[in-house]
Amino acid sequence: MELIRRTGKLRPSVEDGIELSGIEMLHPGGHALTQRTAELAGLASPDQASQTTSRRVLDVSSGRGTQSIFYAKEYGWQVTGIDINPLMVSKSKQNAELVGVGHLVQFDQGDSQSLPYANESFDAVINECAVGIPDDPRRVLQEMVRVAKRGARIVIHESTWIKPLSRERKMELAERYGTTPLECDEWKSLLEDAGLNVDTIELTPWSKPEMFWAIRSDRQPRGFSDILTLSERMTTMGQICRQFGCVGVLRAFQNERVFTRAVMSGEIGYGIYSGVKR
Repeated sequence: MELIRRTGKLRPSVEDGIELSGIEMLHPGGHALTQRTAELAGLASPDQASQTTSRRVLDVSSGRGTQSIFYAKEYGWQVTGIDINPLMVSKSKQNAELVGVGHLVQFDQGDSQSLPYANESFDAVINECAVGIPDDPRRVLQEMVRVAKRGARIVIHESTWIKPLSRERKMELAERYGTTPLECDEWKSLLEDAGLNVDTIELTPWSKPEMFWAIRSDRQPRGFSDILTLSERMTTMGQICRQFGCVGVLRAFQNERVFTRAVMSGEIGYGIYSGVKR
């Protein structure tokens, strides 16, 4: 198996545009996929209801803390979120206090490829849509398994190649998207190599095109072109222009169009993968 290495030649990618928008975004699948993730991680298990405050879940690459806060608020677990971006960590702490779960959630700054936690520290480990963003997804998974207790559940969901594609096409789409999709069997193999017994793989319904634009928590877009409002799109284009120049704006539109066609044609989809640490 060969991991596609992105070079940034087609930046700003779709992921760059989402980050530069400054808008609170979820992942493909939205809240429904976060809830399914929590179920597979065992956060909602009835036999754990009386001991949730003593059980710890790690949310790797936690972003603005949306998912970490959800786990704490809905299930009462002690949640640790970690993200490499200090601005995201600061925002996450503010958001947790605003919704009254600051006592259940802590946010740390750190690299998902080198987690600053001891072996077997967590009862569950989750990564929502961020295994493929760092340089070495294999290392991310190894670190997630390392810090999980033996028998702990680990859940990821990630972009997945649905149709057979050439290496060149995969490289192009990975560059335009800004992440590293893999085939379903490749994700399974990486997880197994990291020390996981994979027992759940779901590509349906998460690979439906509408799941890719169900990423707003404040409203329901009707398609890719509706994810950002006109004013939000103009602001984002300004941010892209300042960082990447006018050529970057043209590149962003081109990347969006190519990526949209790939999703609509079923070349790329989304999958959730779960299992137990051996």
